[in-house]
Amino acid sequence: MIGITPQTRIVALDLETTGLSFSRDRIVEIAAVCWQHGREVATYHTLVNPGRWIPPSVIRIHGITDEMVTDQPVAAEVLPAFQEFCQSSVLVAHNAPFDIGFLTAECARAGLHFTPDRVIDTRALAKERLPQCPNYRLETLKTVLGIGNHQVHRALEDARDCLAIFLRLVQGDFGCLQLPITARARNNHDNAELRMVCESLERGETLMIEYEDARGCLTLREIRPLAVDGITVDAYCLLRNDKRHFAVERIRRVWKP
Repeated sequence: MIGITPQTRIVALDLETTGLSFSRDRIVEIAAVCWQHGREVATYHTLVNPGRWIPPSVIRIHGITDEMVTDQPVAAEVLPAFQEFCQSSVLVAHNAPFDIGFLTAECARAGLHFTPDRVIDTRALAKERLPQCPNYRLETLKTVLGIGNHQVHRALEDARDCLAIFLRLVQGDFGCLQLPITARARNNHDNAELRMVCESLERGETLMIEYEDARGCLTLREIRPLAVDGITVDAYCLLRNDKRHFAVERIRRVWKP
């Protein structure tokens, strides 16, 4: 449970990316809005050079072009300042596993630790408080809650909309809120291990992992990672000769065979 009061430092965040894969795609824009004592008190915003081209289909969504990010800093250069901005805050995001997954993967690649222990997913919160809503997309919730129905798909504007949705859903009646996602469990693993998994995915290499199964037994597996989202590793398991899903929090050790 999370206790929210007007004194709580709340940071609503949003990302724009080159695609949907935490392991293959990269961040192109990071923004966050800090709310405390009943008002917006600070913002964070930067474009990010993803080190790769942005697909035209994605550019049509957020409007961020290769030319716009060419001279911008890479993720490893901006993440420390972003982490400092988020420090000692309750993080709020719409479809939070997506944003937290991307940030976890980018921090792992940069050798940084990203361990948020208080995260509220406004999509999950809306499902709980608005069960009759036709869907839980950001634009739909803005219309239902009277926030507006314009579509921007830029990080700073979407972060502000996410914050507005959160405040409207709790109606200023701050108390104990159920944590919609459990960031603690997700981030108890060593970031160096996640970084090794991401590197193996990019290189098409295999890894050895020590994995704790549902019964608490430790097994050794040789895997070839196929996708990583910060919560689950999809991989081809050479032991089972099949595609398997491995919970990141159950991976105890990682090494190269």
